Amino acid sequence: MNNVFKVLLGMILLGVSVQSFAQGDDAKGHQVGLAVGPTFPLTDLGGAKKTGAPFIRDIDFPATRFGLAAFYTYNFNEWVSVRGNLMWAMLHADDANTDGAPPTINNNPDDSWFRARRNLNFTTHIIEFQAMAQLNLKKYNQHVHGKGEKQRWAPYVGGGLGFFWFNPWTKYNGDKVKLQPLGTEGQGLSGYGSPYKKIALDLIGLVGVKFNVSKRVSLSLEGWYHQTFTDYIDDVSTNYIDPSDIPAYVALHGAEAQYIQNRANEGKYGSTAYNFVEGQYDNTGTLITTDRIGEQRGDVQDNDQFLHMQVTVAVNIGKTKMKNSTFGCGTRSKYKHKFSCPSW
Repeated sequence: MNNVFKVLLGMILLGVSVQSFAQGDDAKGHQVGLAVGPTFPLTDLGGAKKTGAPFIRDIDFPATRFGLAAFYTYNFNEWVSVRGNLMWAMLHADDANTDGAPPTINNNPDDSWFRARRNLNFTTHIIEFQAMAQLNLKKYNQHVHGKGEKQRWAPYVGGGLGFFWFNPWTKYNGDKVKLQPLGTEGQGLSGYGSPYKKIALDLIGLVGVKFNVSKRVSLSLEGWYHQTFTDYIDDVSTNYIDPSDIPAYVALHGAEAQYIQNRANEGKYGSTAYNFVEGQYDNTGTLITTDRIGEQRGDVQDNDQFLHMQVTVAVNIGKTKMKNSTFGCGTRSKYKHKFSCPSW
């Protein structure tokens, strides 16, 4: 996926360097707008109700949440624009939405079953600032709105960087509990490292199509992909805490914390017969003995990703150019007669 971003960003930079000198001054202009649409996490938690599948095929649709954004765009010409976004969104995922075949004497469990057994979930707000460059795949003019005008619409691609804040939480016994302070993978204990940061960067790629509905307003449909530089949007990345360290963990964070960091015995496959999956304790809270120390909790090899789609409404600000509008000055009628602009 990183190679995809390199190609996309290369296209954008090439377009900016070449097309910024191209003709099309009448396509210059400023726009402001709003956007709304669904969000889909691609993290360690949740996923489709089947054996784990990569990328879009693993979207957990029951966990869909929504986001809002405000943006400013400057169009340099018919090809290139830059854009600044401020986005708020929610992300949510739940292992309870997954399922799979549990282990038996004759077979091993599939990947999705391990997620269902893990039984973790998270929700977080995302507040992100995004700086983007966009390249139209055909000529586009934000001021053109006449019926049948070719520059009235265009597909486009974009790429850029984001800087965002997140703070995952879950609910336990009906109460909202923030997860980062609990160090659910041992952060803060000796030998486990420091708590993760709640601010991170991401690379962004987008595809979209836009259409002018009037001389002032245009609509777009966009799909965004975010490759983040953190694996803790969902509070899950590495392994369960070593069972021998649970007493120290409880002393640091309290008895309730041990149930929040390991909720396997509460879920659909909560039988203590399955304790080999992660070890630690049974459903009465009694610490058990296991030789499976440091059992996997997440996948440290892949940082978190998320997707969102949105419908945007953009409004031209400043002087509105009437290119190709009916009876606008400086344009031609269907009989090729040019309507002159008045001069003083």
